[in-house]
Amino acid sequence: LFLYFCDNMINENFIPIGSVLRNGTYRVEKYLSSGGFGNTYLVRNLNFDEVFAMKEFFVKGVNYRDNGVITVSVSDNKASFTAQREKFKKEAQRLRNLNNPHIVKVHDLFEENGTVYYVMDFISGVTLQQKSKSSHALGEKEIFDILMQILDALNTLHEQKPQMLHLDIKPSNAMLDNTGHAFLLDFGSSKIVNSDDGITTSSGFTLTTTYAPTELIDGNKDRIGPWSDLYELGATFYNVLSNERPPSASEILEEGKNAFHFPSDTSEKMKRLIIWM
Repeated sequence: LFLYFCDNMINENFIPIGSVLRNGTYRVEKYLSSGGFGNTYLVRNLNFDEVFAMKEFFVKGVNYRDNGVITVSVSDNKASFTAQREKFKKEAQRLRNLNNPHIVKVHDLFEENGTVYYVMDFISGVTLQQKSKSSHALGEKEIFDILMQILDALNTLHEQKPQMLHLDIKPSNAMLDNTGHAFLLDFGSSKIVNSDDGITTSSGFTLTTTYAPTELIDGNKDRIGPWSDLYELGATFYNVLSNERPPSASEILEEGKNAFHFPSDTSEKMKRLIIWM
């Protein structure tokens, strides 16, 4: 009974394996993961026999499938769903225009089944969160190398005109392939900064409190900037290095350097870098 229930839940919430989309272009090979605003699948481009990752806009607790078409469970949610769906499309369009080896490339964007999909490179690897908790823990030299790669991705974002901010950097949003090449993932919380009006947004901030600076937690648009991404980067790599929860901004203000508990073999250079961020 439990397995029957699980199978039905999978069929209800996710695209059935083997489904074909985009006029016969993409076949769903495997379900990969889900977030608050989407499901990700492994798909095969049948024209070229190549595999990609495909992200589907699907809001937990708001959407359900009716004969394969995504609908909104409560009519009052339709306006919010439509606005978030447009934001999802903009996310794909922004990523498409970014050219950096540490940012996954978007190849296609289309509407089907009452929602939106975008197709991007499939990265076979593990997240920093998974890697730091595995038996093959990262050494400081590897951590520094990965940090520089993610900084390179952030530099590309921050140099865009208008400027782009990620605003949800955490260990589960950075991935390593089997060669150690790092990628910054999940731009669902990203925002555009207009030089005249500051951050342009019609929606609130989606954040992970453990890694977020006070300006994000407070929703203070006037104080958010590239430094907000750097704060989250510092919190992320403190967690990867120490396997501990990053101290909050209030703990840092109250305790200073004593709020951090680095492993005994951490170099002074790494400590200073992380505390500075």
